[in-house]
Amino acid sequence: MRRRSTLLTLPGVLILAVLLTALGLTLWRQGGLAFSPGSLSSQSKSESKKSGFQSHAEFEGQCSLCHQPLTSIQADLCTACHVSVGEQITMENSLHGILDNAKRCADCHSDHQGRDFDLRLGNLDDFNHSLVDFSLIWHQVDYSMGPIDCLDCHISDGQLSVSISSCSGCHADNDLDFITTHKADFGGECIACHDGLDSMARYDHSVSEFQLEGSHIEVDCVGCHLEGQFPDLPGECAACHAEPAVHLGVFSVECADCHNEKSWKPALFADQLFDHNIDTSFSLVMHAQDYSGEAITCASCHSNGVKEFQAASCSDCHTSGDQDFITQHEARLGGNCLECHDGVDRMRDFDHQIVFQLDGGHAELECLSCHVNQQFQNTPAECKDCHPEPEIHAGFFGDSCEYCHSTLSWYPALLVNHQFPMDHGDEGQQECQVCHVTTYSKFTCFECHEHQFGEIQEKHEEVNLSTIQLNDCTECHIDGLVHESSD
Repeated sequence: MRRRSTLLTLPGVLILAVLLTALGLTLWRQGGLAFSPGSLSSQSKSESKKSGFQSHAEFEGQCSLCHQPLTSIQADLCTACHVSVGEQITMENSLHGILDNAKRCADCHSDHQGRDFDLRLGNLDDFNHSLVDFSLIWHQVDYSMGPIDCLDCHISDGQLSVSISSCSGCHADNDLDFITTHKADFGGECIACHDGLDSMARYDHSVSEFQLEGSHIEVDCVGCHLEGQFPDLPGECAACHAEPAVHLGVFSVECADCHNEKSWKPALFADQLFDHNIDTSFSLVMHAQDYSGEAITCASCHSNGVKEFQAASCSDCHTSGDQDFITQHEARLGGNCLECHDGVDRMRDFDHQIVFQLDGGHAELECLSCHVNQQFQNTPAECKDCHPEPEIHAGFFGDSCEYCHSTLSWYPALLVNHQFPMDHGDEGQQECQVCHVTTYSKFTCFECHEHQFGEIQEKHEEVNLSTIQLNDCTECHIDGLVHESSD
């Protein structure tokens, strides 16, 4: 016979009912604390209360304030108290507005870890710092190679504000002089400019009213932002670039009409890049000051406007330096100075050798002997341009006078390349026309030697000459003699 279960007896049922009632009363009194995984934090960085509470510990028994399964997501319950955080998420700004997991509050702020647990600092080690505008790539360790803790840079004030003094303090330990100068130049708001990557990524100058282009890109910030002045900095050229004395009062102060950011020179004149030293035939290298030491301006030479030049301005100025020389110089060579001079004293230090060598009979000639009518540019340089061909060889020797003549003297002539004996054939000195029938540059042996190609080829079989070589007799017979083959 089976034994009857004691749970089904009247005493068993009564005991079970008492236990269940006690359990229910306990759960009712604790408000769900029996199921809590741990105590809530009592830490608070704010002096004001949120929804009537100073910390989470004060509503520890009211689980439904944070947990309403199947009816509401936890982020909505959190932002019901933390209103400012909810606004950040909605507006997608500030820290919580840029987080990918902004609606998973517990990922960063997990509670039930005891009364002393700090909800803001507890999960900082897992925070992705790349989400904010300051990278930690260069801030893993300090100058002593010790690890940098979050609170080394942030203030535990509830907002984890950046401690600017920590920036300057740490960097000053490494280079006090630099940091002192840097703060004096730009102020102490480090993260206003720096992003942790040694760059100015926080500020895009291209969105400002002044674009950094050309040479301005290379200018140090303090070159323009003197004494740390950033807002309301003037952007006109004249604010940094004083008007050059060379065109003072001639051009407008609108520098951009002629100059650009790439470089101050060459300038833009009449919509074309312009550098007086390059784009004109006259350099200003030696024309910075006049004889009295005064600056030579554009108006000094261009008295009727920059597009017009008066040659008289040259003689007027140089006459004050040496009147006798200028008077004689103009009498001999005229007053059109630019025909000869290019501003770098081309004629004073001019080396004629690099253009046309003046030696021999040419060395003693006056300039005007060749430069007739004061023509200096494009002066002919061929012998025939000054020396007419003598009748004795007119139409025969050609224009290459240097083959026979030199600058030492026109006479006597010299056959500089003639190695073939002029008395060839034992008939005494031969005339040039015997071999040079049509022109001096060509010769033939067949005016005297019969030219039967077959016979000549047969005689030269042992040396295996080509057709061209058979016709070039002096290649082998430079002395005019017959040479037997050595084979």
